[in-house]
Amino acid sequence: MHDAAAAAIADHRQLARRHAQAGDPAAAEREWRIVLLLAPQDDAARAELEAARAAIGQGVRDNLQAGRSALRSGDADRATLAMLKVLALDPANAEASKTLRDIDRQKLNRIQGNRAARAGQANAASANRSTPGSATTPEAVESYEIEQSIEIFRAGDLDGGLREFRAFVDANPRNEAARLRMATLVYERSLEAEQKGAREQALMLCEQAASLRGKPVPEWTVRAQSLRKALSAEFYERGMRAYRTDAASAIRLWETSLRYDPQNRNVQARLREARVAEESLKRIERESTPQ
Repeated sequence: MHDAAAAAIADHRQLARRHAQAGDPAAAEREWRIVLLLAPQDDAARAELEAARAAIGQGVRDNLQAGRSALRSGDADRATLAMLKVLALDPANAEASKTLRDIDRQKLNRIQGNRAARAGQANAASANRSTPGSATTPEAVESYEIEQSIEIFRAGDLDGGLREFRAFVDANPRNEAARLRMATLVYERSLEAEQKGAREQALMLCEQAASLRGKPVPEWTVRAQSLRKALSAEFYERGMRAYRTDAASAIRLWETSLRYDPQNRNVQARLREARVAEESLKRIERESTPQ
């Protein structure tokens, strides 16, 4: 076994055990699959993979039961958290996805009702601004703008909400309370996205939260770095699966992996090997083609 391959196996084995100890069987399962891709005859790794899958199955069952119980008691927030945990373990779980859609639909209906009511209040405020003795203040109008942008974001229009947040921050850079509130909301949505397995969206939202905050938040910085490493590992694994049948696709996936984590030595080694192999193949094809 080449030294680079042996080092890669050891690294992923260590990561798998670390994830298992941290109570993250889904991440451990991913690392054990990489180990087996690199060393298909490793029976100990295969046993660890089965143990991780069993832990995932148990976690899915426990959290589904907790979510159902929360729904029966009318606790939508607790049900949401349980179903997000299910999707973190099993992103394709149909029951968890449907439950979250139903909860979001109910929230959206309430938000739309509140938005209509506030729109009426805003129209009244606009009319009152020109009326002598009106109680409407710039602070009240600003508060309304903040609430509107937050409702857009919470309703699921992430792009629109982020545009509204950015426009407000650009126009009101010294409103620290609003910046903190918006940034925290975006960061919380980033956590939800990660729990659903949407790491790319989670990273984007985490970085947007830091930008809106305008000040370094060490916890957010560390988490963004962790997401980048996780995405790098994910694209590395996808490249490993693709490499057996499609070297060009594997190279593209590994290039993406390196963009997320330029220091990933495993990807660097595989990418060098793949590029050399692809160039050799092209040279052979050119030499064998009749002139």
